Amino acid sequence: MPGAVVLSGFGPPEVLRWAEVSLPEPADGQIRIKVKAAGVGPTDLAIRGGHLKAFPLGPDTVLGFEAAGTVDAVGPGVEGTAVGDEVAALLFGLGGYAQYALASIWTRKPAAVSWVDAAALPSSAEAAAGVLRQLDVKRGETLLLFGGGGSVGVIATQLAVAQGVKVLSAVGARDDALAARLGATPVRYGPGLLDEVRRSGDVQAVFDAAGKGVLADAVSLAGGPERVITLSDPAAADFGVMLSHPSPDRAPGALDEAMTMLAEGRLTMRERMTMPMAQAAQAHRLLESGEVHKRIILTL
Repeated sequence: MPGAVVLSGFGPPEVLRWAEVSLPEPADGQIRIKVKAAGVGPTDLAIRGGHLKAFPLGPDTVLGFEAAGTVDAVGPGVEGTAVGDEVAALLFGLGGYAQYALASIWTRKPAAVSWVDAAALPSSAEAAAGVLRQLDVKRGETLLLFGGGGSVGVIATQLAVAQGVKVLSAVGARDDALAARLGATPVRYGPGLLDEVRRSGDVQAVFDAAGKGVLADAVSLAGGPERVITLSDPAAADFGVMLSHPSPDRAPGALDEAMTMLAEGRLTMRERMTMPMAQAAQAHRLLESGEVHKRIILTL
C-alpha cells in the first residue's frame, strides 16, 4: 500500500507520522499524482497545532497544499492531461505529504523547472495573487506586507510592484536586501515598526503573510479591518479581519501565470532546502524553532 504522513491528532510536530494509506481514486475533473516533492507552509503548521478552526479535520488527515509529480491516473472529464505528464498542483483538499495525491487544479511543469521549485510554487503563488486580488490593491496605493521575506511575501512583493503598488515589506535584518532587490521598501519588525511605517506615508491595505500576532498594528495602520487580510493568524475574528484560505475562485489562473514566469526566469522565490518526506515532523520542528530560514520541500 502507498504511504503518507498522517495527522494523528492536533498538537506538536510529533503528531505527524508515516503510515500506510489507501490509494486515492480520482473523481470527476481530478488527476492522481505520483508525488515527487511537496511544499511545507506556515498554514500547515497552524493546522497541525489546532489553531485554525476554519480547517476542521478528521483523523489521519494528510497535510500539504501543494505538490509536484507525474500524473498517475486521470478521472472522468479531464481533458488535455494524460498519464505521464509532469505537473505541479494546488491541493485545496490538502494531501501533499503523500506518495499519491489527488488534484483538481494543476499546471504543466516545464522542463526548465525542477521538481523542488515546482513544488514550492503553487500555494505561495495562489496565496500571493489571491490576497492581492481580495485586498483590491491599486496602482499608486501603499501596501504593508508582513512576512515579506517568506515564500508568499516574496512573490506578493513582485506581483504588487509590477502592478504599480508601493510595498512596505516588514522583514528581519537578514531580509532587508532581498526586500529592496524585489522593489519594496524594507521596514524592520520590532517596537519601532509603527512609527517607521507612519513616516513612510499612509497605508491603504495590509497583507499579513506571517500570522504572528501583528493584527492590532495592522488594523491601526490601515484605519480599520476592512482592507486587512491574514493567511494564518487564529486571532483574525477578534479583530474583524478576514482569514483568507485557498479556494478555486481566489486566484484562478495564478498557477499557470506564475509557472510561466518561473520558467522564463522572471520570478524570484525564497531560498529552498529539501528533506525526506518521512521527516515531515522534523521539518515542522525546524520551521517553528526558527533554526532555518529557507523554504522546506519534502521529497520522495
